[in-house]
Amino acid sequence: MMREFFIDELPGIGFELFGLIHFMCLFILIGGLIVIYLNRDKISKLSSKMKKKITIAMVSIWLINRFIYMGSYIYFGIYDWRNDLPLHFCFISGYLFVYSLLFNNKKVFKVVYFFAFIGPLTATIWPALTSSFDYFVFYEFFISHHIFVLFTFFVYYMNNVKINKNDLYKSIFWANIVFLVAFVFNTIFGTNYIMSETLPDHVLELYPFLRHINYPIVILEIAGLVVAMLAYIPVYFKNTENKHLQDGKSLL
Repeated sequence: MMREFFIDELPGIGFELFGLIHFMCLFILIGGLIVIYLNRDKISKLSSKMKKKITIAMVSIWLINRFIYMGSYIYFGIYDWRNDLPLHFCFISGYLFVYSLLFNNKKVFKVVYFFAFIGPLTATIWPALTSSFDYFVFYEFFISHHIFVLFTFFVYYMNNVKINKNDLYKSIFWANIVFLVAFVFNTIFGTNYIMSETLPDHVLELYPFLRHINYPIVILEIAGLVVAMLAYIPVYFKNTENKHLQDGKSLL
């Protein structure tokens, strides 16, 4: 039973793209983002002690989730370096997130903020899942994508990180560097990390016209740019609010 929970050799409770369970997960994500935004002032005013506890909890949850995921694959003998190395964009984003929190590196976090939306958020809309509540990867995916996006959004307000347009441009630049490294790796070893060789089958089945585009990079670039600009919207409002506060203080 334990092996089946981790391996899912006989799919049980199914996961349908844009089905009820999928929409439930998206509802939790969207609802969480709204709650964080509405409580942004309270979050920024948390005590240093509470912020430290929350930071440790976030890092622990993300790392333990990854440890169990990788450990179970190794333990049950299904680990495959061609698919399971931490070279997927979402996992790279997660490790950078952990690094930025552990070392209080806001420069890295500014990049991670946009990475979280470009990769994990996009993956929540088109997840490659076949099973749900009876499959560990369903929970692993939810934590490393949905919860991770919420973590990133929460930290943005909790640590009062100052992000501007230059950070958006830098994030897009580094996203392309990551993709280039993955492309070189894929070319050498015949893998498909970050979908540089081909888009996932479930995406191609959902949008057959994409099969006629021989360069996945074109689709990924367009999607990444659109999502990155959407991620800048909360930043724009936060910067506008801060500017109004500064202008108000200067008048006093």
